[in-house]
Amino acid sequence: QITLGRATKDNQIDVDLALEGPAWKISRKQGVIKLKNNGDFFIANEGRRPIYIDGRPVLGGNKWKLNNNSVVEVGP
Repeated sequence: QITLGRATKDNQIDVDLALEGPAWKISRKQGVIKLKNNGDFFIANEGRRPIYIDGRPVLGGNKWKLNNNSVVEVGP
């Protein structure tokens, strides 16, 4: 699994979105991408703000199947 979010001194993650620009609206643990046994990838939104997959919002607490070439947008 791969964790997306905003790294802090006490919170290490795999993909630090703060390195891409202003990240004050991104949760420390915004989302997690997991590979299932059948080969499918899913993203789970663990933050308060939506993650957009191919332009569709995935709200906090929900997950979405990622397709080949899916566009994932996090933040404003």
